Amino acid sequence: MSRTPPLLTAEVLTESHWIAATELCRLCRLDLAAVAELAELGVLSPREARAAEWQFPVTVLPRLRIVSRLMRDLGVNVSGAALALELLELQRALERRLRALERLLADEG
Repeated sequence: MSRTPPLLTAEVLTESHWIAATELCRLCRLDLAAVAELAELGVLSPREARAAEWQFPVTVLPRLRIVSRLMRDLGVNVSGAALALELLELQRALERRLRALERLLADEG
């Protein structure tokens, strides 16, 4: 007789879900000094005043994983990774706008 695997549940995480800075560092493989510098540069906005108690929205995880890969794989410093992240996000936004304009043009033609 075969057993049925246990049912898994999932929850969609939003800006209302928060994560401690230490857990964020562990998940993104960053040290707290890098996270502090990213907060200073405005890439992150912590919820608490003291770094030991900082919390961040879980939605920053994908962005920080990109920063972490840039730093680890390419040897980019924190400031360079923050700039590269900003440029990548700008590129994605421009590509979305371009696709929307192309759809509008296609609908008119």
